Amino acid sequence: MQIGKVSEITYNRSVLKKITHPVEGVLPGAETTTVMLEEVTAVMSSNCILKWFEGCEDYFLQKNINALYEKAAIPRYVQLEINIPEQFDERNLGKIIRKLNDSVTNRNLSLCQCRVYQGQVTHPVAHITVMGETKYHFSRKNIVPDMDVVMAGSIAIGGTAVLSDLYKEKLSEKYASDFVLNCIELKRFLDISEIVRIVMEENKPAAIYSISDGGVFGAAWELASFAGMGIELHISKIPVWQETIEIAELFDYNPYQMDGTGAVLFVTENGESLVQNLEEHGIYADVIGTMKEGKDRVALKGLEKRYLEPPRGNELYRFI
Repeated sequence: MQIGKVSEITYNRSVLKKITHPVEGVLPGAETTTVMLEEVTAVMSSNCILKWFEGCEDYFLQKNINALYEKAAIPRYVQLEINIPEQFDERNLGKIIRKLNDSVTNRNLSLCQCRVYQGQVTHPVAHITVMGETKYHFSRKNIVPDMDVVMAGSIAIGGTAVLSDLYKEKLSEKYASDFVLNCIELKRFLDISEIVRIVMEENKPAAIYSISDGGVFGAAWELASFAGMGIELHISKIPVWQETIEIAELFDYNPYQMDGTGAVLFVTENGESLVQNLEEHGIYADVIGTMKEGKDRVALKGLEKRYLEPPRGNELYRFI
């Protein structure tokens, strides 16, 4: 298995079938779960840091926060669980906690719980849960065939920013310093809150899906799984920035399957109106596909048809 989330096949076979009365939040493709309380709807999302790199604490916290924005939620609290090896330098544990705490406080969130366990792990693993609240109700039942799929942002934003920062010396051997800096500075686009705010004010989509570990192809697959239907993408319509293409060619990976944190999908009845709204605010977007009856998940490039595959792990981990 690749590092990252288990495949959808494994999840369906060994996880979902073992859960009694599964709610929407545990279905394949669901990145959040909602809990209806008396006066508020609580939203929660969890993620793991499985391999460590400079800035990963901030990066993975943002991925979780983006998942809450799928429900137009306001993040409030963060819960941490850290698993460390039995023989682990306490000073290094302190560094991990300090960086995670800084990431939380810099976003004006509250750290409501932090648990640290020692056990049979070979390196630290951090489980991050972000909790918030929303006044909106999103359900997969709102998604119907023939709705447009709009993408805001470029492919592989997150992966490009992380790899460019980690390998800036390697990039500097081939590219001008200004270009390398532009690639690293893509990290300023990782937060999708402003995109979601603009859309919610004028368009009220049927669904929002933040692109993450499996890139735009993985997000499209998971969106279709969550909706229980098919999806058709047009590759020529998918927004692409030159930086993401150049870095993908240098490291030889498919940018459509690379971590796309910072981009987001919207499902709506009027995709062109939503795109126009975003473009008026200077946000790169396009209608990239359509929800379909049935189960087929395809990407079209001219007359060529490619069947999408379920995401397997996180491509970013190959280079860390």
